[in-house]
Amino acid sequence: MPIRSRHAAVMLGLALACSALSAQAQSYLRTVSWNTLHAGWSGQQDWNAYARQLWQQNAATSSSPNGIDLAFAQEVMYAESAASINAALESVSGYDWDYRVSAAIGRSSYKERYAVFFRTDRVQLLSATVWADSGDKFEREPQIVRVRHIQTGADYTFINWHTVFGTTAQRQAEVAEIANVFKAVQNESTSDQDVILLGDHNRDATSPWWTALTGVSPTVSWKVNDKTSINTSCAFANAYDHFWFQASYVSEYSSAGRDYIADMCAFRNGVSDHAPIFLNLYSSADTD
Repeated sequence: MPIRSRHAAVMLGLALACSALSAQAQSYLRTVSWNTLHAGWSGQQDWNAYARQLWQQNAATSSSPNGIDLAFAQEVMYAESAASINAALESVSGYDWDYRVSAAIGRSSYKERYAVFFRTDRVQLLSATVWADSGDKFEREPQIVRVRHIQTGADYTFINWHTVFGTTAQRQAEVAEIANVFKAVQNESTSDQDVILLGDHNRDATSPWWTALTGVSPTVSWKVNDKTSINTSCAFANAYDHFWFQASYVSEYSSAGRDYIADMCAFRNGVSDHAPIFLNLYSSADTD
């Protein structure tokens, strides 16, 4: 082959390789938040049903593609419950998963746990801790989880939180206080500004109770305010589950919504009284 032709072939090969690497680095991080309704109690142990909902019904319609990368759970009652959901996810998805579960949290004999589940080929867990609740301001202080999207190197910090239901005054006080947690977590790192609050917040996202959070600078706003809790008549009742973040920092945001549920009564009576919500984040590199 003439030298000029060889050179052209080499340059073409390099260009194709760079293009392939660039395409490979562009990736979605598919995230779910879900109140799993006393996962582990009697009648709440259909682990395959939990896994099928997470893996097969992610996104708003029955025709949406299967698959998630990262899931946050509230109302996990035992450490063994998290282990069982993780094993079921591996079985249903065919991929390797790992998880972290918090200690039991609560002021009374009634306590819950938080859990995070992640695909090990897609997500690197950087840390998973529980907020140091100085002054005991929360019934269930949030779980703080930092992850890295392996395909792109993008880092995110998630605040996984189940607000007290209690009295109206108790709920309102916790909703106001979560703004201080958000600001503190945001200020902890100068390199990772992608902070996302998620969970079952027991309050509509448009309520004036959120003024302290939405008043944070840059502005914090919500994604997902669909009705997600399900009543005993198998109907959606309240908009309690949300994602909150600063759009100026979380530029990776692509889409969000309430997950599809195939059979509302079968779901309500055997799995959970909340629909999961999803958040898709798209990146090609760490933008912080």
